[in-house]
Amino acid sequence: MAVAHAQAKRVLVIHSFEPDFGWPEALHAELRARFPETLEIHEGALISAPLATGDEGARFAAYLRALFAQHPLDLVVALGGPAADVALKYRQSLFGSTPLLLTHIEQRKVPFASLTAHDATASFSVDIPALAANILRVLPRTTTIAVVTGKSPLDRYWSEQERAAFRPLMDRVHFQWLDSLSFHEMLRAAATLPPNSAILLILISTDMPGMPQDTRATLALLHGVANAPLFTFIDTYMGEGIVGGPMITKHELDSNAAIAAARLLNGEAPAQVRLPPVRLAVPEYDWRELRRWNIRDSDLPPGSRVLFREPTSWERYRWRIIALAMLLLLETALIVNLLYERSRRRNAEIETQRRFAELAHMNRRATVGELSASIAHEVNQPLAAILANAETAELLLEAPAPRLNELKDILGDIRRDEQRASDVIKRVRGLLTRTVIDMQQIDLSETVREVFTLLAPQGLAHGTTLSLAAGLPGLQVRGDRIQLQQVIMNLAMNGMEAMARTPPGERRIIARISRTEDECAEISISDAGPGIPADKMTRLFNPFFTTKEGGMGMGLSISRTIIEMHEGSIWAENEPGGGATFRIRLPLAEAALLATPATMPAAGRSA
Repeated sequence: MAVAHAQAKRVLVIHSFEPDFGWPEALHAELRARFPETLEIHEGALISAPLATGDEGARFAAYLRALFAQHPLDLVVALGGPAADVALKYRQSLFGSTPLLLTHIEQRKVPFASLTAHDATASFSVDIPALAANILRVLPRTTTIAVVTGKSPLDRYWSEQERAAFRPLMDRVHFQWLDSLSFHEMLRAAATLPPNSAILLILISTDMPGMPQDTRATLALLHGVANAPLFTFIDTYMGEGIVGGPMITKHELDSNAAIAAARLLNGEAPAQVRLPPVRLAVPEYDWRELRRWNIRDSDLPPGSRVLFREPTSWERYRWRIIALAMLLLLETALIVNLLYERSRRRNAEIETQRRFAELAHMNRRATVGELSASIAHEVNQPLAAILANAETAELLLEAPAPRLNELKDILGDIRRDEQRASDVIKRVRGLLTRTVIDMQQIDLSETVREVFTLLAPQGLAHGTTLSLAAGLPGLQVRGDRIQLQQVIMNLAMNGMEAMARTPPGERRIIARISRTEDECAEISISDAGPGIPADKMTRLFNPFFTTKEGGMGMGLSISRTIIEMHEGSIWAENEPGGGATFRIRLPLAEAALLATPATMPAAGRSA
């Protein structure tokens, strides 16, 4: 069995506002949301200005009568004062007992005394003094308020209400009424207001001479020329250049009207559907206008809503900022950690250098200990000569006629022998002194010659000849003389020990100094021993590796470290005819780089 569908409810909406403000559409949405049954909604636009020209209201009523003669209505909704005036004036002939809802109308405009049992209301109430109080709150220096209204009957009604409401404030603020001006005169007045002025827009109907028929265009023109901020209580104007204030919100008006309409469509008696008026809501302000007129948030009433606020950099890029901050924190942590590790490494390097210096010092002391006999011999020779010369001088002095020339020669010999002994002691003392690295420009030939001179007695004891071959004397490098001499001494003494089984007449250590093509100085120390076994060549400079019985295996390791600290290199190789050669390569000093081989004298000497 088929189910009969309920007949649609037919609703007529008469509104007094321009269609571009979207009032009917918003009401329709609210009404359909609150009344789930099928609705058939019709609407008629009634502009307030033509109503003042005579019989326009009658013509509009005749149009509605013809339109709905065969289609009875279930509800008539009149939005705004002009629509309410027409609906009430022609209600009996037009609508009869059909429920009539008067909404979006100021409570003072509702003729409660003449309402019938078929009339319902959902009005609003404007606290006019609160509008001026809002201006004085956000702009306390205001001295002039220009009030904008039109010339329609509704505008005149509001103008009368405003003059009465603002009368108590007239001793504090000057009110300038612009309702008597044409639109162009109103624009001129808005552009030439005195300092500390504000503009209060109550209602602006499109009946003023020269005014555009579009309210938004009117507001745009007014906003463009005004030299003072604009205020209103109609939230529909928000975003059109209005600063703001306490508002009658369209949403609350539509919701209130939809509640009343739904109750009427559900059969409730109209006389019982007279809702409390919608009042000014929480103040709303346009953030862009606040910035334009230098109004601070702290000047706004508590709880105000600020619309159209541009998001701050934090709000717009929050996650990017957080990610960047985390990245910066991570980088900072890494940098701090790297600095900490660098500090630890630097301290470790300093400690390593200190320990290496101590180890090198111990190595030099051990080497000097091995040379003690040679050193004693080297010192005893000049001391013995000094003693002999002193005894001879005593004998000459005891003679009746001392030979002064001979005494003079003896004293010269004593001085030379003393200097010789002093040089030996000085060289040994330098080897034994624990000092920090002292980088100086040194002559390699002199450095090698001093070592070979000190080792000469030791070489004589081992039957070994130490010589510095002719090459490039005067070749200079930058380094620590004591440490480089320690390296040469280690290599020379190792060579002497390696030639223990070499026939005495063939034992020789030869030092050569040359300049390489890559602008380095090279020192080679060659011996005539059996050479270095191939299986030991790669481990020769490793710590604690030795080929000698009872050796510590630190001499060559220390030597390599010293040379590397001088930015040089050291290596060993076997000679084809027998024996081994240790080569040291060091960067030339600046003075040596400026000199050419042709300008360096060539000389050689055996120690």
